[in-house]
Amino acid sequence: MRLLPVTVVASIILVPLAARSQMGCLRGVVVDDAGQPLPRMHVGVAERTWDGGQKPVGGTVTDNSGAFEIDDVPPGTHYELGASNDSLVYPSRLPQPISVTAPGPCTTITYNAGTRVGAAKLTFKVTDAATNKPITDLKVHAAAGAWSTWLPVGDMLRAGVPYAQVPSSSNLHVEITAKGYSPAILDLPAIKPGEVREVVAQLHAEALGCITGTAVDDSFAPVNNTLIDARRIPDAGDGYNPVHADENGRFRLDRLRHGDYDLYFENEAEGFSRVWVGWVNQPGLAKLLRVTVPATGGCKTVTLNMGSRGAWLDVVAIDADTQQQLSKLTITVENSKNGRQGGTSNLPEPQPVLVPSHASFTVHVRAEGYRVSDPIHIEPLNPDEKKELTVPLRRRSTTADNTL
Repeated sequence: MRLLPVTVVASIILVPLAARSQMGCLRGVVVDDAGQPLPRMHVGVAERTWDGGQKPVGGTVTDNSGAFEIDDVPPGTHYELGASNDSLVYPSRLPQPISVTAPGPCTTITYNAGTRVGAAKLTFKVTDAATNKPITDLKVHAAAGAWSTWLPVGDMLRAGVPYAQVPSSSNLHVEITAKGYSPAILDLPAIKPGEVREVVAQLHAEALGCITGTAVDDSFAPVNNTLIDARRIPDAGDGYNPVHADENGRFRLDRLRHGDYDLYFENEAEGFSRVWVGWVNQPGLAKLLRVTVPATGGCKTVTLNMGSRGAWLDVVAIDADTQQQLSKLTITVENSKNGRQGGTSNLPEPQPVLVPSHASFTVHVRAEGYRVSDPIHIEPLNPDEKKELTVPLRRRSTTADNTL
């Protein structure tokens, strides 16, 4: 049964500051190892998220002088920028960490795309070591020097693409994986530009385990219908399907490979969100549960304590000049102790947002055509507490926002 967020109500109205909220921007040039500018390079900037993934923020293509500009990037210190163009045989390499500030001029950067290398192609013939039957639903991790990527070979084959493109002229380290099998690790000698090489390997079925347990709240009462997701550490692209706990909070995650797993949970109807799972330096929140599945298989039984139910944030955004209420808001909630942890809610119509209790957090409010709000710091709330927040937003101008 959904808890009603009605216990305590507090209200805040923010007064516009002299230093107006605005977005930042990136400007720069992509060059090769010799310092020569590279046109037609695909440039992308992504935010490193709290769970180790990436959230794309913007992208563009370099002009004839190798220059690029990406606008409307929120200020932050946890971005990464990369540039590549496989058709020009400049494959992706390790992204470059960057910071974006505002107000002020664009952050400038020179990105070195490395040395132009000839592209080569790999095809894969992988079979079960016991039955010799083909295995096609593969994921392959390939690395050559600074270049490294996951290749979704199974998805590529289903899409009619029979090969994977990789750099030539460098030795390749390849790890072939498939669900239910131990990985095969191969070191391949350098491939000539334009060459197509077949990789032949056998995979051995591995002993699979499981995680069983009960999802409970901070009073150890079972929480039914909670979505439980096991994420293997490090992420190997296994793609395990999440499960729902039953009416007694019990769950079972089957067919897990040997290794460490972090358990994530979500049940917004009962006041629990995945957004704050694993937040660091927040002693009022439940700790992220890590479980080891042994190499011998078998099941591990755990109690998944999800901690306290969340609170509710009722955000009203208004035009700072006309006082008119705005709709179609984007609300970002971040761990005030670690800006890489958090999540975003897109609200077509105004409605309360589930936020953590017993933890401080920062809120950013956006609306189409308006500047992002200044960071709003919220002190820890009580479970089921409702806080009202009125946020004035100023319209964006097409030029001033990137130059003030």
